[in-house]
Amino acid sequence: MSSPIPGVLAWAVIGYVTVLLSVRLWLGGGAVMDRLVNHTGLWSIATLLVYRCASTPTIDDPANQLALGGVLMITTYQYSIDRIVSADAEPDAVWRHQRNAALLASAVTASTVLAVASARYSGRSVDLRLAGVGLVIGCAFAVTYNTVVLTRACLGVLRDVDTPRAARIVCGVLIAGNVVLWGALALSLSQLATGWPGGPQLSLVQAAFALWVAINATLHAIPLIAELVLRAGMDRATRTCRRLLPLWRDLTAAVPEIVMPVDARHGSDPATRLLRMTVEIRDAMLHLGAYLPAETGETQRNTVREPESDRELTDYAHRLIRAAQARKAGLPPAGTGAPSSLPVVAHDFDAELAHLIDLARIWPKAKAAME
Repeated sequence: MSSPIPGVLAWAVIGYVTVLLSVRLWLGGGAVMDRLVNHTGLWSIATLLVYRCASTPTIDDPANQLALGGVLMITTYQYSIDRIVSADAEPDAVWRHQRNAALLASAVTASTVLAVASARYSGRSVDLRLAGVGLVIGCAFAVTYNTVVLTRACLGVLRDVDTPRAARIVCGVLIAGNVVLWGALALSLSQLATGWPGGPQLSLVQAAFALWVAINATLHAIPLIAELVLRAGMDRATRTCRRLLPLWRDLTAAVPEIVMPVDARHGSDPATRLLRMTVEIRDAMLHLGAYLPAETGETQRNTVREPESDRELTDYAHRLIRAAQARKAGLPPAGTGAPSSLPVVAHDFDAELAHLIDLARIWPKAKAAME
């Protein structure tokens, strides 16, 4: 039986899964979920290589038995992933159960291969037509189960109102691919039941398995992309921290005692870092309130030409810069005692962050004007 998948497409799927798995291994992650996904990828690549490289003329060929054993092994890992995601099972208990299931699947595959090899060696006939029917049905069930698990996960993502549009598009494509896959499996099983149209049912199963591997790898790539974006510093929290950095650096240099110690457990988390920078900027502004000079004509003359909406914020930035310079120089407070607040009062964190981002936007230009 020759492969029903063109060589270029088959090697593209193998290369695609291999690249994604290599990136996952490079990123690390020793959690049970990571290990289950990585093992699923390894067995998927191994099974695709057997289908692609080995000669599989009949159902009783050892390569076919090994490939179907690989599908069985992948199903055990997918079941364990489903238990963690859907049933909220204890990860360590799932991993122990998975090891036992993997040993059982390996034993079943080895027993089938050895039994066929022993029969051939002793000269007895090997007729696996009935067994082949069972293997086809079992393989179809395994792939269907896996796609149902993936579809349920995608539907959960789509129901979440906070899911980004890109993730919704990916999940929609994955669900559509699963529908196509179910159609191919239904056609294969109808051929098996009716005998029409003729042809090897295992070819359709092999094509369906390759499609499922590509879909599964794509789904597992969604958190992978998010991790790569995070490590590259392109996530929203990290980009906001970079925008606030000049403002934070100048204010905390004037009031260094308000800088909080970095928590070793959460210090590298972008969201935690953004929250810490926001709090420290606000604390520094409150400490500098006593050093703020009063609004005078001089501050108005130092104000650079800005749009009407930025004029008040720019004036405030000039006064805050002077307050920071005065405190760093050891000068006494100006005596105003005015609280250091933004021109627009913020009632929640998002509004406050938006105001600080506006202040950080005009900060470099205001600082240059003061110098």
